[in-house]
Amino acid sequence: MKHIQVTLTVEEGKEIISLGMLKHPLLISAMENNRILFKGGTTVSKITEKLAGIPLKICGRITQRGTVAGKHNVDGAHSIIYYKGEWKNVDETIEDDILKFTENDLIVCGANSFDNYGNAAIMTGGPGGDIVGRAMSAWYTEGAKVIIPVGIEKMVPGNLRQIIGKTGRKIKSLSWGMAVGLLPVMGEIFTEIDAIKMLAAVDCFAIGAGGLKEAQGSTTLDIIAPSDDEYEKIVGILKDIKTKKVEVSGIKESLDECEAICVNCSKHLGCGYKSKNL
Repeated sequence: MKHIQVTLTVEEGKEIISLGMLKHPLLISAMENNRILFKGGTTVSKITEKLAGIPLKICGRITQRGTVAGKHNVDGAHSIIYYKGEWKNVDETIEDDILKFTENDLIVCGANSFDNYGNAAIMTGGPGGDIVGRAMSAWYTEGAKVIIPVGIEKMVPGNLRQIIGKTGRKIKSLSWGMAVGLLPVMGEIFTEIDAIKMLAAVDCFAIGAGGLKEAQGSTTLDIIAPSDDEYEKIVGILKDIKTKKVEVSGIKESLDECEAICVNCSKHLGCGYKSKNL
């Protein structure tokens, strides 16, 4: 039995989550005969890049300035449906497309937060969560399975069920960036720990979080390999990730953040940059 300690930056964590997701039995099964919805975000975009060579359009994001939008109206898909090797942009049709999903289909959606009780949520700066928010009820009423790939750094203290009821777009007098509310996401939470266990027959647990410079938001993990073969397997994967430059995933132009006042300001509330209070 061998022990390994590794520190993964946020982007390295997304990289290993995406590798683990490609080994997930639900994803593999759905790829054979069923539909998969990939809802846009930088973690999910890493998965679609590896699966189909498709980076996704990134909409909202969190930077040093706060919760901000994209600077440009960018062509490209934020959400796609993948079916038997083919894919289509469903940004305008997601409400109707999701109603065709069954219990055999799969939805892959990231999260902005999750808690120790198995709850997860995504932030929304648009009214009602825009078209994705309106489509989300059908994710559950039609019985599709949901996987939530999310980095450990997004675990929040408290119970999100209670927190969701205390926040909202319209109750904030000032926000560094657009004021957001939270939409609950229910499904299987899939972190770096789950990904590592999917990639090799090992045990894995977190022993620390945070760091300096590029390691801000990082997670330090202990991994226990029961055999030399599994040790070599996971060390090889980790070495590959740690020795290459891991980039943020997404359509490059969509990664540029907004500068108030811009094309996306009209529907956003509370933004101190737009009001010139910041």
